[in-house]
Parts: sequence; structure tokens; C-alpha cells
Amino acid sequence: MLKKNKIPLLIIGVAIAINGFGQQTPQYSQYLFNNYLINPAIGGSGDYLEVKLGSRTQWLGFGAAPTTYLISAHSPVNFGHNEPRKFGDRDHHAMGGYVLKDETGPISNLNFYGSYSYHMRLSYQLRVSFGFFAGIKQYSLNTDGLTTATPDDPDLLSISAITPDAAAGLWMYTKKYFGGLSIQQLLPIPLGGTSNTLRMHYFLTGGYRIRLRKIDSYIIPSTHIKFGLLTPIQADINIKFNYQNTMWAGLAYRKVDALIGIVGFNVRNFFQVGYAFDLTMSKLRHYSSNTHEIIITFRYKPRKRIEDLRCPDFG
Repeated sequence: MLKKNKIPLLIIGVAIAINGFGQQTPQYSQYLFNNYLINPAIGGSGDYLEVKLGSRTQWLGFGAAPTTYLISAHSPVNFGHNEPRKFGDRDHHAMGGYVLKDETGPISNLNFYGSYSYHMRLSYQLRVSFGFFAGIKQYSLNTDGLTTATPDDPDLLSISAITPDAAAGLWMYTKKYFGGLSIQQLLPIPLGGTSNTLRMHYFLTGGYRIRLRKIDSYIIPSTHIKFGLLTPIQADINIKFNYQNTMWAGLAYRKVDALIGIVGFNVRNFFQVGYAFDLTMSKLRHYSSNTHEIIITFRYKPRKRIEDLRCPDFG
């Protein structure tokens, strides 16, 4: 009976994906721990090279469950002579990039991006940055094995397409709060000779760090809102407790979708691991065993100790 129920759900999901081919962007439960992929303006916020590896397996139990794999890196860069002032006291450039592979059954999406961002100091506490991604997307739809009500349906064709893409973002931050806006899939270019085009997606993120002085720890409430012209608004509300910058735990709610638990630890600001478990709350909970996401971070700064982030997004 379970398998019979899964089949129509899978057909509906694939049909939606085909009709909106190339429109959806990957979803992350640990948006605070992985926000560079969401907003390019965040690249180079700290005075070190940061490398992340990530994996997300969504809706376990489905044969065509979405999976996402990523690797990213970004760092401040100096153009010209060395700057004598401290990193936090000066404006600076940053560059980076990432590779991401996203699969949902017959649909595959491989992305290659580079980024540039510029960070400006507006006051003693407030900083603002802007940045952009530029790269290519490789989309493919393999219809082998898919069946429809009409045998040999001419509208059900395999697609393979490579298209340029871009994204832009703005970020404002202090030691106490942060917020920003980013827009992804800026170029409405048709895919593979079809009428399907990339649709713009908008992301709003904001949060505040509350210091617990007696135990040298923090509570960070935040929210992340995603929407597009053809997709409903989706909001994540998160509260995270960071204990002495060594370990953290959080709880989040995603509107009409999931309740999320997040845990992680930090070793001397050099090595970090974050894990998220999505407890599905929608009707899909009857057919899947929820979602798992893990992100591993390495930070490298030659010959110098890595200081705490000025931007409190990681806590």
C-alpha cells in the first residue's frame, strides 16, 4: 500500500518539476551556517580563507528524493600594497566561488560560480557589503523510464542545457545584528531551446545576537524568507544558542513544512561541523523519513590566530 501511495506523489512532483524546469533553487536548513551560497555579499566577511563541504538528503524514503552536494571557498583579497590598518578597520575586497550539484529523480542541476564582494565600514560598528555571483548552470532532464497517460508523449522530451547565470546581494552587519537581501537567477534565458527560463528568486535574512554575559554565550534569533514570482512565500524562523563559541544548538520552524533541529561544534575557529534534522510536518511525513543536512567548515589564516567574526551570523 505504501508503494502505491508513493507512485502518484512522485509523478506529481516530477510533473511540477518539468513544468517549472530550472526555476527552483536548493533549500538549506542551516542558512546561518551556509549563507555565502545564498548571498554573495557575505563572501570575505572574516579575515581568513573559508572552505565548506556540504550534503543534504531530503525526504528520505522516496526513490527520487532530492539530494544536494556542495563545496565553496571565499577569502578577502588585497589589490596592490599591504594595508597597515587592522582588518576590521578598513574597507576590503573579497573573492570566492562554489560548485553545487542538485538532483531530484530524472532532473539534474550542476552549478559553477565565482563571486566578488566589497565591504565598507560606515561607522565604528556598522559595515555594509555588496557582491555578485557569475557562472554557469548545467540542467538535464532524463525522461528514460518515465511514463505518461499518453504513450510516447511528444511533449515529454529529454533536455540538456548549459546557460549563464548571475546573482547579486547586499549585506549589513555589526557585532550585534545582521541582515541582507539577495536575488538569484537574474538572467531569464530559455533552456535548451524550450520555453522554460530561469525565474528570479528573492532571499531576505535577518537576525540579532543577545549576549549572556555570565556564561559568555549568545542567543541568536533569526529569520529567513524565500519567495519568487511563481512560488509561494516560505519562511524559516530560527533560534540558536551558542555556548562560549565552542558548541551550539538551535530549533527552527519552516512554514507548513518542517520542524528543524540543529547542532554543531567549533574547534578554535578553525574546524566546524553543523548538522540539521528536518522533521517533516506536511503530508509528506506519511511517506518519507525526513531530511538530513551536514556542513563541514575549514578556516585558514597563515601565521595568525583567527579572531571571532565581527558579523554574528555564525554566532
